Amino acid sequence: MLLGQYLIWVILLLGQIHGYKSCIEKEKEALLELKKYLISMRREGQSDSVLPTWTNDKKSDCCLWNGVKCNRTSRRVIGISFGDLYLKQSSLLNLSLLHPFEEVRSLHLNRSGFSGLFDDMEGIQEFLLVFIF
Repeated sequence: MLLGQYLIWVILLLGQIHGYKSCIEKEKEALLELKKYLISMRREGQSDSVLPTWTNDKKSDCCLWNGVKCNRTSRRVIGISFGDLYLKQSSLLNLSLLHPFEEVRSLHLNRSGFSGLFDDMEGIQEFLLVFIF
């Protein structure tokens, strides 16, 4: 009987540990959409890989991706950073791509090449973002 209870606790603990290792799936998908958008905004002839750690691998944890910072407890994205994107002239960052991130507090755009920002969705959520150009 005691062994059975111990086994149940071990299984529950392992489940908690496994769940802790990964980021929020909704935010991972949103990061991948953001990556697609960034790729679409690149200048022609720029064959460098864009955000190579941002992959759709099921075992990939977006909290470990370059340029992504997560809350250690909730595993929600709290910061996004990218630079040297070699974007087309007059590229704008679509802020609606950031709506899925409920806890984002910083967006680092240093050397990203964006000339401005826009939001194409109605009912804009409030964001407390620190923009660093």
